[in-house]
Amino acid sequence: MKKTFALLMLAAMLLSVGCGNQAQDAAKDAQQKVEQTADAAKDKANEVKDDAAKKVDEAKDVANQAADDAAKKVDEMKSDAATKADKMKSNVENALAVEGRTVALSGIMPGVSVEEVQSILGEATKVEGNEMTFVDGLKVVFDGAKKVKSISTIVDAFETPEGMYVGASEYSLNDYCGPADSVRKITNGAEYEYNSGDKKSIVVYKAENGIITEIICSLK
Repeated sequence: MKKTFALLMLAAMLLSVGCGNQAQDAAKDAQQKVEQTADAAKDKANEVKDDAAKKVDEAKDVANQAADDAAKKVDEMKSDAATKADKMKSNVENALAVEGRTVALSGIMPGVSVEEVQSILGEATKVEGNEMTFVDGLKVVFDGAKKVKSISTIVDAFETPEGMYVGASEYSLNDYCGPADSVRKITNGAEYEYNSGDKKSIVVYKAENGIITEIICSLK
C-alpha cells in the first residue's frame, strides 16, 4: 500500500512538472506573438507616418509649383501689358509725327528760294545748270523759278529733322520715323518713302545691305 502511494505521488509530481513546462512554453509563445504583433503594429505605424510625410511633401511641391506658375503668368501679363502700352504710345507718337512731319535736310526744305539756301549753306562750291553742290557734297536742284526742287546727300554730314543720316541703320527708320508710306525694293536693299504733313513733299531713304546710303528730299 505504501509502495503504491509513493508511486502515485511520484507520478503526480512528474505530471505537475510536465504541466509547468507546458505552461512556460505557452507563456513564451504568447509573449513572442505579442512582441511580433507589437513590432508589426509599430512597422505599420511608421509606414503610415512615412506615407503621410511623403504626401505632405508632395502637396507642398504641388503648391509651390502652382505658386511659381501663377507668379510666372503674372509676370507674363505684366510684360504683355507693358509691351502693348509701349506699342500704343509708339503708334500715337508716330501718328503725331506723320501729321506734323517736316521734310528737310540740313535745315533746307523743298520749295524755298536759292537765297534762303545760300543764307544757310553759303555759296555753292559747284554749279551745273539748275544743280548746286555745297560744302560736304550736299546737292540742291532748283526748278525754273529758282525754288528748291530736291536736296540730296550720300555723306553723313547732314540730318533730317528726325535725326536720320547716311550711315545709320536701315532698321532704325521705323523707330525714328515710324512706318514708311511706301517701300520699293532695289538691288541689295530698299527705298523708304515718307510724306510731309502737308503732303506736298517727300523724303526718300535709300538703304543697301542694312545701311542708309542716300537721303533725298523733294517736292511731289
